[in-house]
Amino acid sequence: MFISCSTSPRHRKFLIVVIGVTVMVCYLFYVQSTWGTAPRERGTPPALFTHPRIVVTRPANPSSSTCSPVQDFVFVKTHKTGSSTMSNILLRFTELHGLNQLFAEYPAGTEYKSLERKVYPPAPAPSHRYNAFIMHAGYNPAFLLTKLPGHTRFFTMMRHPVSRYISAFWFYKQYKNYVTAPSDFEKAIQRHLSDNGQYLTSTTSCLSCSHSVNSIAVDLGFNFWQYMNAANRTEFMSNFLRERDKELDLVLISEYYDLSLVLLMRRYCWSFEDIIYLKSLESTTKPTISDATKKDILEFQRVDADIYNHYNKTFWKLVGEEEGIHNDVVKFKEYNRQALKKCIKGKTEGRLNTWKYELTSEGLRDFNCLAMNTRVLPFARLLEIRNQNLDIDIPQEKGTLGLDDVNKIREQVLGS
Repeated sequence: MFISCSTSPRHRKFLIVVIGVTVMVCYLFYVQSTWGTAPRERGTPPALFTHPRIVVTRPANPSSSTCSPVQDFVFVKTHKTGSSTMSNILLRFTELHGLNQLFAEYPAGTEYKSLERKVYPPAPAPSHRYNAFIMHAGYNPAFLLTKLPGHTRFFTMMRHPVSRYISAFWFYKQYKNYVTAPSDFEKAIQRHLSDNGQYLTSTTSCLSCSHSVNSIAVDLGFNFWQYMNAANRTEFMSNFLRERDKELDLVLISEYYDLSLVLLMRRYCWSFEDIIYLKSLESTTKPTISDATKKDILEFQRVDADIYNHYNKTFWKLVGEEEGIHNDVVKFKEYNRQALKKCIKGKTEGRLNTWKYELTSEGLRDFNCLAMNTRVLPFARLLEIRNQNLDIDIPQEKGTLGLDDVNKIREQVLGS
């Protein structure tokens, strides 16, 4: 096509417009075909899923026009509240954003132990500072703030005290102290409650109660001796909650898991991909308990019940402040379903009577899929070994993380 001198002015103007539109269309096709192929910036997590990202409501705080992702945090890990699933989410988050988890010297078991008595190696490169603490430990925010930045946020997760007690008593097989057959599980609970009739009346001792009785209070550093001997127990509890309110930035509720995750995402300015999950340590069977026994459990768990009731109210207050959050929950459920469809091929019964998942061929090549399918303790051990440059070989089970996987993703994220 060309424009000759003999072409009329009207025709020349028409042809110029046609050529201009053609050039613009070609340019737009070029931009669309190259969209998203630009080099990934240093520190940006790699794209892990091939399905389209779902647009979520932004910003996290509706009153603000911008937000910055929270990258310095402590998860106060509680027992049998879905905390292993949450810890897996957070371990992946720190890895995929090039952050450093605080671990003591390998093997860094801190459950029910004093953090001050542990030795902590220097934080790894490139930042040479710690960003997060995620594992079970004795409650001690003051100490953790000597290792983490002063603006570090603390959050935790709770579960209704009755369902949490039943879950723990079943998972840790404490019923075997009273009966032999799992079918007599409710009888075991009744005997357990009867045997501890003086608990918090004349003694703080509780038989076969580890992880199961008032465990949320234990994990939050509650002093049962002072409570039992307090002149006014209601006032003691109020003072305790007032102190924890100052220390805890956010308290999530296990019964509303997806809503809790989306609330966390919004308030911490994260993304759907940051909070995808596969349930960890999910029991293959769940016992049924009568309402009468549940009522007895609730009375036995009265300390945890007071704490749970307080934070259940604060949870719903925060949810009420988040405009559009329920729409985001619907979107997130679909996003997570797509992610698991890519990762998981099937499941069978594994150790501790929990589900064991088999990954798809695509999932076996994806860090997020492998990481979601790795239990928290071996996941943490791999990071300890990597961070401390130890020559230790941990056998890798098919479909879970190995040392090469965590090294590779670290190099990829940090761009080294």
